[in-house]
Amino acid sequence: MTLRANLCRRLARPTLGRIFSSPDMPLPVRRQKLGQLTRLMGVLPPGGVRIEPARVGGVPGEWLRPKSGEAGGALLYLHGGAYVVGLPATYRPLCAQIVREAQVKACVLDYRLAPEHPCPAAIDDALAAYRALLEDLPATRIVLGGDSAGGGLALALLLAIREAGLPMPGGAFLISPWVDLRCEADSFTREAARDPILGHAVIREAARHYAGDLPLDDPRLSPGLADLIGLPPLFIQSTDAELLADDSAALLARAKAAGVDVTLESWPGLWHVWQVFNGKVPEATQAVRHLAQFVAACLK
Repeated sequence: MTLRANLCRRLARPTLGRIFSSPDMPLPVRRQKLGQLTRLMGVLPPGGVRIEPARVGGVPGEWLRPKSGEAGGALLYLHGGAYVVGLPATYRPLCAQIVREAQVKACVLDYRLAPEHPCPAAIDDALAAYRALLEDLPATRIVLGGDSAGGGLALALLLAIREAGLPMPGGAFLISPWVDLRCEADSFTREAARDPILGHAVIREAARHYAGDLPLDDPRLSPGLADLIGLPPLFIQSTDAELLADDSAALLARAKAAGVDVTLESWPGLWHVWQVFNGKVPEATQAVRHLAQFVAACLK
């Protein structure tokens, strides 16, 4: 681990970690603090892209478009935040690097959050946006992406696309995806001391908020438990030092068993969704470069 990564890992616990691991923090305060942190991290807007408000399929969000060159396709990005917090602006640096390097336009969707809007509201929003993108692009020119809950939502969207009989996108990348809301994997205990971001109690509470009246093993909530046959290529990135480490490993095994072209890239000793520090941490910049390469390969 580089010196800069080690420093950021130490800073992650009192910043992002407070939002996602403090059980006594009210949800409105979590949302407020994430907004403040996003504004602090995004003092300088990412270069090489134009940022525009978006409404795709009636769902708000924002577009990131390359300032130079022609966008060869579209990335539909679904943000993390345990389905209860999160906003597109947090992911501008991450998505901007993909936009520049893969020469795509990226829509970061501001889907509805729980508990005000439990499942399947987020899936409905993501599917509506995907349908809208299909009006302008062939499915093979679209790639899905998401982190944490957004990674789980991207997988749930693929299942919804299959269920609706729509053409599959060119591929999907999933960053530390939360794909089993039962939160029973061994890594929830094994990595509790090493994970500076996520807290078990807070994640379980978020799962209940998002589930509403659905059981936690419903594949719309826990798409990692679903039959994954027929899905497009998947690229998973995670670290061994997070509560969701076993979610990624289980998803890899299940996707392989279903005949899906899937790759898991596991980085040792980092932290949950370290990729948002790209441009600041070498390991984050390199990881996002790999995501951009996957996107570009999907669109060839």
